[in-house]
Amino acid sequence: MKKLARKEPVPVTKNIVGRLWKSFLFRNIVYAAVGLPLLAFIINFALLLLTQHNRTFPVPDFSGLTFEEALAMKEAKRLRLEIIDSVYVMHRPRGTIFRQVPEPQTEVKNGRRVLLVINAHSPRKVTVPEVTGYSLRQAKAVLLSQGLAIGKLSYEPDIATNNVLAQYYKRRIIRQGTEIDAGSEIDLILGRNVESGQRTVIPSVTGLSTESAKDLLLDNSLNYELHYDASVKNYADSLAARVYRQMPSASSSNIWNLGTTVEIYLRP
Repeated sequence: MKKLARKEPVPVTKNIVGRLWKSFLFRNIVYAAVGLPLLAFIINFALLLLTQHNRTFPVPDFSGLTFEEALAMKEAKRLRLEIIDSVYVMHRPRGTIFRQVPEPQTEVKNGRRVLLVINAHSPRKVTVPEVTGYSLRQAKAVLLSQGLAIGKLSYEPDIATNNVLAQYYKRRIIRQGTEIDAGSEIDLILGRNVESGQRTVIPSVTGLSTESAKDLLLDNSLNYELHYDASVKNYADSLAARVYRQMPSASSSNIWNLGTTVEIYLRP
């Protein structure tokens, strides 16, 4: 009689796994446990490539360059330069860049947009008002409201101190209604009552911005002369500059002649 072959017993563990694998839910759990970490790794790797993680470089300073000159810079080829506006700023080369966003030295990635503001070729024109007969304070307010500025103050003997006797532009008398560039400076000839012996103080302008220092000195019937430190290299630097020294020094006594020039030294 032929003996029957003896079957090897199936291991319990293998038998259980086999049964579980037939389960749709179990298979999906296994697929998820293996696939999700792998998918997360692939997505993370792709994001690193797309966002260029930790691959940045500083934005160059385009101030003072024309748009064409900025485009020609090596670093600019990695950026997208766009002109978004133009304004007119006196004493700045026309047609050049004077403001940018992001600011120079900001760390950016390839393809970043850099927004530029260009100094306009043609300045806005304004009409000169008549300030003769006004006080210095009134003349200042009227000129500023018209987009103009006060230039040099000169004094001549007169019955009324700080009364405007004449207004000049580029060393010539300028009449009411004349059109000139916005931001231009109007020089004033002012009266000074010699008999009164009126004098003025020199205020402290240390720590003030250029415009604040100029306003304070003019309010005290003083002229000013600006001296920028070598660290002031562009328009943005000049806006950020603060007075760090003045000559003569501040004085609380009325010992200075009206129209005295105060030299102010500025740096960012």
